[in-house]
Amino acid sequence: MGLRDYLFLSLGGAAFFLGSPALMLCIDYWDHAPFLPDSVFSTALGAFSSAVGIFFCVWANLELMRRGNGGAAVLGPLKLMKETDRLVTSGPYALSRNPMHLGIMLFQLGLSCAINSLWTLVVPLGMLCFSFALAVFVDEPRLRRDFKEEYDKWSQEVPRFLPKLKY
Repeated sequence: MGLRDYLFLSLGGAAFFLGSPALMLCIDYWDHAPFLPDSVFSTALGAFSSAVGIFFCVWANLELMRRGNGGAAVLGPLKLMKETDRLVTSGPYALSRNPMHLGIMLFQLGLSCAINSLWTLVVPLGMLCFSFALAVFVDEPRLRRDFKEEYDKWSQEVPRFLPKLKY
């Protein structure tokens, strides 16, 4: 990966991990409407969820770079980074077909819990809608086209977002 790839990876990370909190704090300032009991529980739940979300985002990006030889800043015809040349099915991609989107939603959901403002839940809900549309209409058609048989097998075994709990 080149300098441009790292630049867009950094800009994308900043957009989600600085932009989301800023937006959520503005929403909370506009109207603070708690949805959890005000206690250390909401803060701890939020911190845990956000930490898990960041972990998934970092792990997914590293896996894309190492195993797929590319990155995540590819939105259909808009290719801000080098597109992966292999289907990545290991690491977090063995648990979820969209672990980065899952991670961002967990991060934002955690912020909503820590801020404890009902209206801030619109941000992770919006991310869910955006992620679903991006996965279904952009990512999946490209992966199905480029890695047909391997993608079909993987998509049957691995859920789109939420990992299956195995006992």
